[in-house]
Amino acid sequence: MERPVHFVHGPIAPQQNSRRMIALVVVGALHLGMIYALAAGLAQSLYQKLPEEIKVAVEQPKIEKAPPPPPPDLAKPPPPFVPPPEINIQTEAPQTNAITIQNKIPTPPVAKPTISSPVSIGRAHQCNKYYPQSAQRLNEVGTAILNFTITADGDVTNPSIAQTSGHDELDQAALECVVTWHYKAAVQNNVAVAAPWKAQVVFKPGN
Repeated sequence: MERPVHFVHGPIAPQQNSRRMIALVVVGALHLGMIYALAAGLAQSLYQKLPEEIKVAVEQPKIEKAPPPPPPDLAKPPPPFVPPPEINIQTEAPQTNAITIQNKIPTPPVAKPTISSPVSIGRAHQCNKYYPQSAQRLNEVGTAILNFTITADGDVTNPSIAQTSGHDELDQAALECVVTWHYKAAVQNNVAVAAPWKAQVVFKPGN
């Protein structure tokens, strides 16, 4: 009868522990190396493919040209020709106006009836009493020419200054004086008529 074999496990020697640790480190290193190699290969292939994909993405699609339109159908007949309507424009014959020139005998101008000049009545007109005292003190002298109308009755109307004496005070005095004058009216065809007239008034000491 065989005796049973008994395995007696004693304490593991330190030398065996160190070998086991080295084996584990070597296995781990091999795994890490394989993982790194796999990752590096994938990264390189991705890096090479990336520019091509970007280039493909940037390129714009080509625009296809539309096909040219079909040529016109030359077999169609042209539209029928319609002649334009005839338009008859009737023009009237130019009329000739006969111009007759008659030699007219010129008539002599009618002589206007003469008109006599008005004549002052009495002595020559004087305006000394209208000579302003203030103008005399200042020794203001001058001659004013006046326009006015002599009526059919011989009175003076509408006097105005045609030429000033140089002093407004003397001009006003001349206007006041002239309306007091009286004339024998002008006569035309033996009838007294109104007539325009002009006279001058002189202002100086001693008149």
